[in-house]
Amino acid sequence: MVAPRRVAVVGAGHVGLVTAACLAYLGCEVTAVDSDLRKVEALRRGNLYLHEPHLRDILDACRERVRFTTDLEPVVLASEVLFVAVGTPGRADGSVDLSGVEGVARGVGRVLGGAGRERPLVVVNKSTVPVGGGDYVSRLLREGGAGEGSFRVVSNPEFLREGSAVLDTLFPDRVVLGGESEEALEIMRELYRPIVEQSFPSPIEPRPKREVPLIVTDLASAETIKYAANAFLATKISFINEISRFCELVGADVGEVARGIGLDHRIGGAFLEAGIGWGGSCFPKDVAALRAMAGDQGLGMPLLAAAEEVNLAQRREAVCRVRSALGGSLEGERVALLGLSFKPGTEDLRGSPALEIAALLIMEGARVAGYDPVSAKEAARRVPGLEPCHDPYSALEDARAAVVATAWEEVRALDLVRAAAIMREPRLLVDGRNALDPEEVRAAGLLYSGFGRG
Repeated sequence: MVAPRRVAVVGAGHVGLVTAACLAYLGCEVTAVDSDLRKVEALRRGNLYLHEPHLRDILDACRERVRFTTDLEPVVLASEVLFVAVGTPGRADGSVDLSGVEGVARGVGRVLGGAGRERPLVVVNKSTVPVGGGDYVSRLLREGGAGEGSFRVVSNPEFLREGSAVLDTLFPDRVVLGGESEEALEIMRELYRPIVEQSFPSPIEPRPKREVPLIVTDLASAETIKYAANAFLATKISFINEISRFCELVGADVGEVARGIGLDHRIGGAFLEAGIGWGGSCFPKDVAALRAMAGDQGLGMPLLAAAEEVNLAQRREAVCRVRSALGGSLEGERVALLGLSFKPGTEDLRGSPALEIAALLIMEGARVAGYDPVSAKEAARRVPGLEPCHDPYSALEDARAAVVATAWEEVRALDLVRAAAIMREPRLLVDGRNALDPEEVRAAGLLYSGFGRG
């Protein structure tokens, strides 16, 4: 079977834009569709609205093979494969808002209902949808007017990490496909063959030298893999944070403990970094959604409930340490937050521990100054009372305490002596990411407080 060449990606957000760019880099003719006209016009001009390493380079390398539009109908008619990559935000009760997916599926169904196709359109769920989402999309396509033989639905969950999304797309740990149509699955195998076989010129050096595992399964299993993977990683972080508390009580170093257990191949060293916990757009939403889906089936998930509670407790612990060092009250005290995005390398503030810590500090009367190299202005818009700083030292000036919330390289490279000179007593530095060397911090004249470091 010949690999499909004409691909559509509906949704030009983080996942959709990276997917479109990478498929175009691999040789496909890709059209990205988004309802936001301003976003589409900016992308046509070559202006990226998100911070993602390597994305501009690969877009520049394949500019002639990727285009952007708001018009869905001609794209549906011209494409062999259509990825649905719109947002699926979480609701307060943990369930998932599928209105974006619903709108796309009905729209595609209307186009297919009036079109004669030689081959069915392969509709690929890239958006994170609850288990059963593939069947739901099929129903919506039919309700929109699509005939039974005009489409096939495949699940292809994404495992992208913001800040390394391009590399995670081109050099993934695995590719997962779920579906009931062997014809559609074979089309997707061919589409992903360059990635599975690593048979493309690498945009970076050095490149991994391994074949990528391909998992082909049913729809429900593919959808569950996505939720289970994120829930496990979130639990792993909460586990090491529980151990970090024990380490502090007994005088152990959680870094050494994590290194010692991480060398066990059954455990692995990734996601064993203690600190203020996980955030972002995926872990909080997917853990909550998995618990909500289980609850709908009458199943409790106490392990995941505990993982969420440990995660929230880490943010409260950071505030508690600042309060304690400042004599029990934060009223009128200046506190600096170093890093505001949920992780370095991205502008994304969704689920950011820093924003929650900022809100808690402000609630107790603190004057909070927040530094971030990318997201300070937007963070201040989201947290009333937060003073945005685009320089770490302006945030630190006259502060009695600071919290390292995101381990940006600019934070890791902080001039500690300068920081101590412009801060006021007790000059507390709560290292919420264990990103700094405790001895260097203390030697500079700062009071150090890490997580699980004895």
